[in-house]
Amino acid sequence: MSIRSITFSLLLAALAPAFAATVSFPDFHQAKQQAKTDNEPLLILWYGSDWMQDCASVVQAWEKFANDGKLPIVFGQYNDKTGQTSDERRKNQNEIGIEQYDLPAAVLLAPDGTLMATWNGKDVRKPEGLAKDVAALIPKAQQFMKLAATARDRGGVEGAQAAGAALKLIPYADARRHKELTGIINRKDPDNKTGMRALFAMDHQAMYKEINNILNGGPDGKLKDGARNFDEAARYVQATMRNSGIEKGNKALTETRQQWLAGLAYVYREKFKATKDEKDRKRLLDTLAACVKLNPKSQYGIGAAKYHHYWDPKSFTVIDNMFYNPGDQTHNFEKDWHVLVSKSMDGSGTYEFELVPRENGRLITRNFRLVVNGREVAKADAAPDKDTKKVTFKVPAVKKSDKVEVWLTAECRDGWFGCSGEIKMTKIR
Repeated sequence: MSIRSITFSLLLAALAPAFAATVSFPDFHQAKQQAKTDNEPLLILWYGSDWMQDCASVVQAWEKFANDGKLPIVFGQYNDKTGQTSDERRKNQNEIGIEQYDLPAAVLLAPDGTLMATWNGKDVRKPEGLAKDVAALIPKAQQFMKLAATARDRGGVEGAQAAGAALKLIPYADARRHKELTGIINRKDPDNKTGMRALFAMDHQAMYKEINNILNGGPDGKLKDGARNFDEAARYVQATMRNSGIEKGNKALTETRQQWLAGLAYVYREKFKATKDEKDRKRLLDTLAACVKLNPKSQYGIGAAKYHHYWDPKSFTVIDNMFYNPGDQTHNFEKDWHVLVSKSMDGSGTYEFELVPRENGRLITRNFRLVVNGREVAKADAAPDKDTKKVTFKVPAVKKSDKVEVWLTAECRDGWFGCSGEIKMTKIR
């Protein structure tokens, strides 16, 4: 496979290999036209400009792959002085799926110029590994191109099915970002009959819109007086996961499975709030736990763990640094705090314990108890059912090794800034 020779202006000839012309980053459509002219895949390597410290080394590392002719490479330099407006640059960047700050970056195009995959940063700086990935995708380019063409030409679910089949040929992360083909799926199969919409084209906001439509009896909200179709919504999510293949699958599908598990947990949460049935709470907690188990470090895993903590009646929040922040809060329902005060104590005596909020966060607190080694030894002298910010405790003599805590019930009612502040402990006598 021969190296492409593109007749674009040389923007940084001193850094580019002598045989490779350069492409300015916004001129994506020119690169697409080159792929169509040659009727072969095209790999564009954008190596940045003089502001990117290692652009020369990136180009040099890829020289041998361009020289041996095994990969269809052209080199492109990012240049924001092309005369395009910021809106025009943004449009091109959105189509490509990368931005100036992602550089160095690589983009693989099918023979008709259709976007297949993108890579950036550390992947491009390791050409040996990336070259293998590109070489594995190139044999799929013709089939990908034909399926994409079918997706454009055919109507209804047939077009959506072809778009989904094309997306299955490329890396899953790229498939989810592929604006053209996911757009075709959304338009041609809005009811998700193929399962491709849930698999590739439905982000979490669209998913929640679908779920809420079912909960409320349709887009026009036919259900009145607070009635909602909880069971129908749960069946919709479960059927969608089965139909799209999300329920089981390879590691690449993990985050999408988590997305839909989060949707199912949302249904169970809403049902539990309405019914107060502990069976619904258990369904909620089990679904959140399954979401966390798939990948506790993803955005969905972290969020599911947080909500599991919120809704688990046996859980409590530990405050051990005398400072609380929005991440410690539950919003609009109560959770026990265990505040470690041993580090701040100065022997036995009478202590004043005060919560000092920041940014006027509306933290409602009550039911203060003094606890030593897990055993309650005193209650605050304030009424347990009142919003209390300051209490007094008589702390008995304890050993240095003893764990002294103040337990309280807290609820954050500030859904915008959250509740944060300082827990102050002052010895009165």
